[in-house]
Amino acid sequence: FVEKLLNVLNYKTVYMWGTFGSPVTEALIEDKSIQYPNWYKTRIEKLWKLIDKDYFGFDCVGLIKGVLWGWNGDRNKYHGGARYGANGVPDINADTMIARCKEVSKDFTNIQPGEAVWLSGHIGVYIGNGKVIESTPIWKNGVQITDCWNVQKTNGNGRLWIKHGKLPWVVYK
Repeated sequence: FVEKLLNVLNYKTVYMWGTFGSPVTEALIEDKSIQYPNWYKTRIEKLWKLIDKDYFGFDCVGLIKGVLWGWNGDRNKYHGGARYGANGVPDINADTMIARCKEVSKDFTNIQPGEAVWLSGHIGVYIGNGKVIESTPIWKNGVQITDCWNVQKTNGNGRLWIKHGKLPWVVYK
């Protein structure tokens, strides 16, 4: 699971609310602008500039769902190769996803790679060595590796997460 998430870093990504790995196209921007008009109205001009530039759009929970749904970077597929709802993974938001996790804890001393890390309205995945992979509009505006300050405090881009837990669709060692 972590390897598949890290593979997304080999592609150009942008944070787009309501997406889980779709190539950035005119149709996608129009669809999402209708679905989430308030979020898109101030960002639409920047997104138009990414059309035909090989970008894929992900929001935070969409990164996790997209990979679990089979995302593979296929530019010729509307969702980059992901199949909506595949592998028994429901279409849920970040807060519902952490609620579905097992062994949820606020104690980060025994966190394992592949566990979800969460704060209200936002989610990422711990990848080990004090690092998280997340899709966020801050810092690099897309999928990126950040610091998990609960594990180690650094001066790099990162945050303190509130909880972590094991995703029910991932097998842990």
